[in-house]
Amino acid sequence: MNKTIRQVGLASTAALMLVLSPALPVKAAAITGLFATGVDGAGAALGDGATDTHYAIVSPAQQGVVINQTSIPFQWVPNSATSRWIWQDAIGTPINVTRAFQMTFDLAGLDATTALIAGQWAADNTGLDILINGNSTSNSCGGFSVLCNFNIASGFVAGINTLEFQVQDVGGIAGFLVSSISGSADAIPVPEPGMIAIFGLGLIGLGLARRRRAS
Repeated sequence: MNKTIRQVGLASTAALMLVLSPALPVKAAAITGLFATGVDGAGAALGDGATDTHYAIVSPAQQGVVINQTSIPFQWVPNSATSRWIWQDAIGTPINVTRAFQMTFDLAGLDATTALIAGQWAADNTGLDILINGNSTSNSCGGFSVLCNFNIASGFVAGINTLEFQVQDVGGIAGFLVSSISGSADAIPVPEPGMIAIFGLGLIGLGLARRRRAS
C-alpha cells in the first residue's frame, strides 16, 4: 500500500513540476538562404555575365545571369558591392517579355507563422508582384530608377518555401534587381534535458501506479 502511494506521489510531483516550470523563452532567428541578386554564397557581388545560382528563371528554365556593367543604363539604380542587376543574358535580352525569378529558402526549426521578410527591389520596366509559395503578396514596383520596399508577413509554410519575383519588360533593355533582403522567424523551442527527464519520470511513475492498481 505504501509503495503504491509513493508511486502515485512521484507521478503527481513530476506532473506538477511540468505545469509549474517556466515556459522556454522564444527567440527570433534570422532566416537563412535569402540573397540579393547577382551575389555569391557569401553575399559578395559576382562579375559580368556570371550565373546567379540563387535565382532561377521559371520559363525558360535557367538561372539568372548578371548583366554586364557596360549595358546598365544610367537611369537604373546603380549596382553595388552587395547586389547586381540580372536577367536572362548578360546584355539584358530578350525584351518585351515577362519573366519570373524564383528563390527557395528553408524554415526548418523555425515557426512559419511568425516569419517576416523585407527588402528592396527594382525592375525594368515593372515589377508586377512577389509571390510566396505561389500566392500574391501585392508587392509591386513601378520602375528602375528608384528602389521599392517590399514586406511579406504571411503565406509561409514549414520547411522549403519559394519566393517568386514577376517582372515585365516593354522594350529597350530588361533587368531585375533585389538590392537587399532579410528575414526572421521565431525559433521552435527545444525542451531542455532536465524537462525531458522530469517528463519521463512522470510517465514511468504513472505507468507503475496503473500497473499496481490493476494487480
